[in-house]
Amino acid sequence: MPYIKYRGGRAPESVKEAASYEDPSALCHQGLAKLSADARRFAEELHSDGEGRAGALRSYVANHPYPGLEHVGGVGFVEGKALRAIDEEITAEEYEQLRGTIRRANDEYRAKKTDNLLKNNDPLRRASSVHEELGWRTRVCVASHTELEHHVAYPLSEGAAAYLRVRQETPSGATLQLIDIYHDGGSDIEEALLEGTDYADMLADFLALVGYGAAHIVNVLGTTVPYCRVAEEFEIATFGASVLNTPVPVHPDQFGGYGLDQIGRLALRHLREGLSAPLPTAAFVAFWNALERQAEEEARAKNLPRLVKCKDCGAERAEGWDLKKGFEAMYAEAGLDPSLFDGHRKRRGVIQHGAKLPTASYIDEVFQDLSQVQAGGGRGREKGRCRTWDHHIPVHKLAGRCFRVPCSRRPYSRGYFQTH
Repeated sequence: MPYIKYRGGRAPESVKEAASYEDPSALCHQGLAKLSADARRFAEELHSDGEGRAGALRSYVANHPYPGLEHVGGVGFVEGKALRAIDEEITAEEYEQLRGTIRRANDEYRAKKTDNLLKNNDPLRRASSVHEELGWRTRVCVASHTELEHHVAYPLSEGAAAYLRVRQETPSGATLQLIDIYHDGGSDIEEALLEGTDYADMLADFLALVGYGAAHIVNVLGTTVPYCRVAEEFEIATFGASVLNTPVPVHPDQFGGYGLDQIGRLALRHLREGLSAPLPTAAFVAFWNALERQAEEEARAKNLPRLVKCKDCGAERAEGWDLKKGFEAMYAEAGLDPSLFDGHRKRRGVIQHGAKLPTASYIDEVFQDLSQVQAGGGRGREKGRCRTWDHHIPVHKLAGRCFRVPCSRRPYSRGYFQTH
């Protein structure tokens, strides 16, 4: 088991007791990030399975040198004598010396990084006068595999810009970033909150593209004016500020799902996914899938076959069950207009095929249909093999609620997020 030092930023797969440079700007990492991104794109275009992609990625990186290979990237020891061209066997004394050098460099890097974060993380900083004049500021928390520069304007459109205020790293390698988005949005603060939420989604889209990795909004904290003045009131709009969730008591006799067959379990699983969905679009699709399973049972129970006509002779024959009539029957039993089915089916198609950007105004439209779809399966009944849910949970739009907060401290004080 020889001691080795290797060049570049990629350690051997079989390395033990490794020490490597953590600083992404270290000389050994030069060019590796771009090469890795190119390799991932190449592997994804060439293969659809995970094993094939992994092999193609390793081959691509091995066959494309990068500047970091001219510098030592780490040390360790490996099983056997299977060394790469960029690995070099060293003595135990040299191993200890290089490992100590790398650890000291890592300690300095971590200390410097911590100091920089403490110095640069500042949620009280203001934006440029041009961006403050846009009228509104929406504060969001975003998780991604990217790092923005502190307090620098990142353009989102002609009427919006994002500023990083606080950054926090996570053990997974992702970063949590508190970001202020300055934007226009008219005179109504609730509309400004929805506009700011759309810009937050746009920011997450850009971060996913630039970092070629996952990015999502952790939380939209709220929308307010760009800054406040001493002794002057200002507005804050937040999502769900007055919503209080209380636990629902559950008794043993409410657990009746042990008698369900596969179709019933599938409908129940779709129901759970709908109630647990983070977005109304995802909830709509889940509830629709549950209703489709019930509509099939409804059509079977009421003997509603789907008739197809021969193009040549015009003869009709039964082919499966008529889901549309099954839907319409369930809608009628739930007190809904059966004609709503066509609009709901169209909505499901738009969502399923990603045909429309999920802006705040579009989400508002989905909310209206979602409550109807929930009600469509809301009548408790036992029929055949599929038991539907016993009651529906009404869906309400979590509209931004406004609060007026007097600022008793200096301008842009921490009193910004106090609500009552």
